[in-house]
Amino acid sequence: MTKICPNKMRFEKANETLKRRKADYLLITQSASVRYFCGFVSSNAALLYSPNERFLFTDSRYKTSAQNFCEAQGWKFIEAKQSEFAKKISKILKKGSKLLFQDNYLSVAEFERYQKDFKALRIKFISGGGEIDGLFCVKTDEELNFMEQAAQIADKSSEKWLKKLRAGISEFEAARLLDVITLQNGSEKTAFDTIVLFGENCALPHGVPSKKRLLRNGDFILYDFGCVVEGFCSDMTRTVCFGEAKSEDRNIYEAVLDAQKKGLAAVKAGVKAKDIDKVVRDSVKEAGFGEYFKHATGHSIGLCVHENPSVNGKNESVLQSGTVITVEPGIYIPDRVGVRIEDTVVVQDKDCKIITNTAKDFICIKT
Repeated sequence: MTKICPNKMRFEKANETLKRRKADYLLITQSASVRYFCGFVSSNAALLYSPNERFLFTDSRYKTSAQNFCEAQGWKFIEAKQSEFAKKISKILKKGSKLLFQDNYLSVAEFERYQKDFKALRIKFISGGGEIDGLFCVKTDEELNFMEQAAQIADKSSEKWLKKLRAGISEFEAARLLDVITLQNGSEKTAFDTIVLFGENCALPHGVPSKKRLLRNGDFILYDFGCVVEGFCSDMTRTVCFGEAKSEDRNIYEAVLDAQKKGLAAVKAGVKAKDIDKVVRDSVKEAGFGEYFKHATGHSIGLCVHENPSVNGKNESVLQSGTVITVEPGIYIPDRVGVRIEDTVVVQDKDCKIITNTAKDFICIKT
């Protein structure tokens, strides 16, 4: 089981957050956040953290790994099932403690369990999901390296996959073929359910590949997929044409490509997420397709495919150097055609580094 060394800056930021929110402890209950914060990998774990105390909770499946990890990293291991986390934590907290927790990752049932087990202690719960997410926005050099490797696998896989497409293959078959190729090229798994759509189905932004829709001459092919290295994801979408493209469809492609280029040029540290969205959205509107672009411009990505901050028109979050986001405008004409172009990029001080490097020039595959 791979251990990823945490960024010490995350502990420092956590201490600053606790002080600002006047909280005594930080409670992390999402597995990906646990991994980001301390480096322990499991599907079921929680952390209780303060500047002076560090506790890791997980069940018997991970006992040996947890004991070894805690001994090496200075955490205290407490064996517990997820349903027992609250009761175990209640034995650590002092009466009247203030607990900053991930309200965005705790179910109602789990929260009620914590309230019940903490009742006698008069614990004050402080909602802090967004702030805790903020601890993990900036990726470490090691994490960025894993994501670049995942992106390189995606680039290599895309090139090989396009050469294997033939008339008559179904969307479903094409998607599974792409999955197999990514695994053969070194991806640990798919980052999410691969999307491959043909023709009019490309107008479905997150359509499900069909076993019945077969590839035909003149179809656009929209494919959206991601690879994984050491748990870290890439995400890329390209749209190509199978055979000859209609001129009006080519115009849609160029409008999306132009909008994406403008969006990428606007990405740098210090820019608000909503401002990136505005640049992209304004470009699509100027091209005459504004009503056909209805999703956010992008999202952050890391251990999870969708992380905060989201790149949408309402998000005031300021992008930081080392944050990884996607830029993915799309135009979707119902029952006719759709185009989306997406890259994964690393925010830098003065610009961004594109790590998905598959060509974006308009491509017509020979039938």
